[in-house]
Amino acid sequence: MRSILLKRLENYRLNATDLTSFIDIVYAGPQNFYQQKVLRAPEESYSESLTFGNLIHGAFEKVTNDKLTDEQAIEYYESELENAPIPDEDRDDLRERGRGTLEASLKQFGSLLRNDNARAEVNFAHEHLMLGQVPLTGKIDHIQIDPDTKTIEVYDYKTSGFKDKKWDSHPTLFKYKLQLCFYKLLLNLSPEYSKYKVERAHILFVVPDSGDFKVHDKIYEYNDQDELLLKSLISAEYDQIKSLSFVDNPELFIAPDSNRSIRDILNFIEVLLDKTTS
Repeated sequence: MRSILLKRLENYRLNATDLTSFIDIVYAGPQNFYQQKVLRAPEESYSESLTFGNLIHGAFEKVTNDKLTDEQAIEYYESELENAPIPDEDRDDLRERGRGTLEASLKQFGSLLRNDNARAEVNFAHEHLMLGQVPLTGKIDHIQIDPDTKTIEVYDYKTSGFKDKKWDSHPTLFKYKLQLCFYKLLLNLSPEYSKYKVERAHILFVVPDSGDFKVHDKIYEYNDQDELLLKSLISAEYDQIKSLSFVDNPELFIAPDSNRSIRDILNFIEVLLDKTTS
């Protein structure tokens, strides 16, 4: 069985979602990763939150690529929603949520999405990027290129609720920060974008608050310390995944627990780095 699974991992490439899911011992973690990515166990056929996120991302992509107006974007969303394989009882709710989200987010971020120097769903799969011996891949929701200053800003859309906390104080925000760092690394390694400097990134919380109907732009400033942590994590996780060593280690092969905190995640990372190094 082990030899079969190792064979399955021969062409594995690490992406931002896998990187953060592996260390997310609150909601995902190594056991969850093993089930989904190694064993490839069947996943639930329908998730309302995932469907909603995909539909919103698709609408934003069309706004950037085709310069849709706000109303055209809503019409596109509703058209895609009608064709989506979802239960009829969820369709009305998703239609209402989608219209409210697009109205609020495009009012705030529409000019950004339609900028002539913007690119949507930037996919690096074809570039076969490498960090040392680790193959990387991924896709960025949106980038903004400044051809004069030779800089790029990274944007990631989230349909989850806004969290007004520091990046390292909450498990979800910590994951988001690592994802943003991963995207910068992809841009730095890419032959097409390596000539640009990436100094800043944004999480756009595009679902409006229930009270004041606001959407939020949470800004992250890149720094060397976070980049070093990211590269160490990439190396450690890839080594554990490719060898399946984490399955044999009870300190690493753990199930998610919603009672855990950001401190537990940071402690797990220390153990992961230590076990991999030793």
